[in-house]
Amino acid sequence: DAALEKGIKIISFWDENYPMLLKKIYNPPVLLYCKGQSLEYREDSVAIVGTRRFTSYGKYSTQKITNELLSSNIVVVSGLARGIDTIAHKEAVKFGGRTIAVFGSGLDVIYPKENHTLSQEICEKGTLISEFPLGTKPDRGNFPMRNRIISGLSHATVVVEAGDKSGAILTAL
Repeated sequence: DAALEKGIKIISFWDENYPMLLKKIYNPPVLLYCKGQSLEYREDSVAIVGTRRFTSYGKYSTQKITNELLSSNIVVVSGLARGIDTIAHKEAVKFGGRTIAVFGSGLDVIYPKENHTLSQEICEKGTLISEFPLGTKPDRGNFPMRNRIISGLSHATVVVEAGDKSGAILTAL
């Protein structure tokens, strides 16, 4: 009931619109909390992930890659984190493309807080998703779990500026 009041749909692994690619990962989430546009069973998508502390070249590269993907009707998937993730989502919204933001918290706990407006804008053509129940805080252990969903939804993962042991690198592996 709380999810419905917030405009959040819950889909299960057995629903017809549960993403096909996500079904193929190790330990796929049984439930997904979704807000915005419905997920598709089949969707051409590429993840863009990277550092929170980006350079001007990293920003330019992210914008360019995002626009190239959008112009080919490819969905951009990322994690709504500060930095490269935020740039990719903002670029998709700016140009009216579809983007999927995967949360490391419940969908009612926007993290980082400065992306609250962006998360609302994503819902117009894209989707916010999480495997975490409402009220779940963005705990450090949630992000590796989130990252498997980001890569699991995507045919490929583009890493823009990331350290050797960063979450972005782990997402790509």
